[in-house]
Amino acid sequence: MAGVNGGGFRNLYLFIFLILSVPGAFADHAYNCTPLPPGADPDQSCNASAQMYTILRPSLDDASQWIEMFRAAPHAYINPNLHSQLGSSGGEHITLLGHMNYTPSERDQGTCGNCWAWAGTGILEIALHTQLGIKDRLSMQYVNSNYNGGSGSNWSCCGGWLEYLVGFYNASKILVPWSNENAQWQDRFKSCGTQTNVSARSISTDPHYTLKSVQAVTIPTWEMDREKAIANIKNVLGQGKGVWFGFFLPNQTAWTEFFTFWGYQPECFIWQPKECTSPYDFNNGGGHAVLCVGYNDKDPDNRYWIMLNSWGTTKARPDGLFMLSMDMNYSCNYTGLGYAYYWMTLDAQFERAALPEVAQEGSGGLRSASQIRAEAERKAQEAKEELEEARADIDSKREERRAAK
Repeated sequence: MAGVNGGGFRNLYLFIFLILSVPGAFADHAYNCTPLPPGADPDQSCNASAQMYTILRPSLDDASQWIEMFRAAPHAYINPNLHSQLGSSGGEHITLLGHMNYTPSERDQGTCGNCWAWAGTGILEIALHTQLGIKDRLSMQYVNSNYNGGSGSNWSCCGGWLEYLVGFYNASKILVPWSNENAQWQDRFKSCGTQTNVSARSISTDPHYTLKSVQAVTIPTWEMDREKAIANIKNVLGQGKGVWFGFFLPNQTAWTEFFTFWGYQPECFIWQPKECTSPYDFNNGGGHAVLCVGYNDKDPDNRYWIMLNSWGTTKARPDGLFMLSMDMNYSCNYTGLGYAYYWMTLDAQFERAALPEVAQEGSGGLRSASQIRAEAERKAQEAKEELEEARADIDSKREERRAAK
């Protein structure tokens, strides 16, 4: 994440942490929840490979702009009926991952600081399926190549906030499938101050999905009872909407701890953020954005949010996920910055005509929405004709029996 300073340039520092993945340190599947023992050497008896994780360091002006946009945005709709249903349950495990078509290892921003766009576009992927029944992966490369010219000190790899993605999509009005020509992610090794590997004009926009409108809305979590904050986030997820989660950690020590958690711990190990007792350091602190796709509160002592990251996979994280404790301080506040956590979603509306080709499970190929509708209509007509033939046959036999009498 990064913001725009006066004069239109981003004053941003990318912090890239080299960390080793840990083949052999855990069981074959990530759901072995045995944490790495304190003091253990993660490199023992393994051939480790280097992995880069990128965070972004906004200036004070950048951060102030983001926080003001967050405060000015409308609140997300909280469904009162759904609220009461969630409140009466004895614990649930809900995930929206089934609405997404993604390859975890390819969901990797690399050195490009566009976590904000990965998380936001993920919300639109979920909305596309819940609203139109279309399960398709959307192109991050289309955003990268087109956003602010795809180069320099103000493009997608320099970071941003959810409202920046809203502005981009409200201007472009189209969502491009990942499967389009040249639309797959190709800027993994780019960074702020460089330029995209893919020219915007080389990305095919046919077919595409058309947006009517999209708006960023905030989920109230500050300065309220923890259970109320949790209920608000649950409510939005319960409506079938992904949640954009932006978070800040105050210094390099805090980020090193998080990188260690991401790189070394198994996927179902729960991250418990620390209290905001340290002042925020604009030279060594930073932010990141991820996509909240669900939660599990069946165990009241180990409740957590399910977070989809954009840092690819590790041996212990084959799905590119991490778990965040529900029992955190949602009003955590750093001296010098302000609130640490920002929960948002998107209200999106799509055009329902001229939908592109999409992969249908079990179909063995691609079919357009119009082809799917045409096939359904054909089958309905065939069933109607068969029913009419059956009725005619019954009527004929009835007349024959009458004549025989």
